[in-house]
Amino acid sequence: MNKLDLLYDALTDKLWSQHFYNEQFLMIVNPIARNLFARLRDEESQHVLTLHRAIAAMEANPFPPSRILPGLNKNPRYRL
Repeated sequence: MNKLDLLYDALTDKLWSQHFYNEQFLMIVNPIARNLFARLRDEESQHVLTLHRAIAAMEANPFPPSRILPGLNKNPRYRL
């Protein structure tokens, strides 16, 4: 499993947690508990945004040049 797969797994987990907290927020009547679930939901949404940014950054730059041209590190005449 590579880093991108791990980020997607974490994103899926965070989305499910956000969904759970939102469902609890809608069902609970106690204002203190509602506030807690709203804060937890909002915190998860921040995590989701962070993971989306990390995934987008990794997908935008999938391979460093040294992986495409393995001789790049060994032989300096192949400079980009």
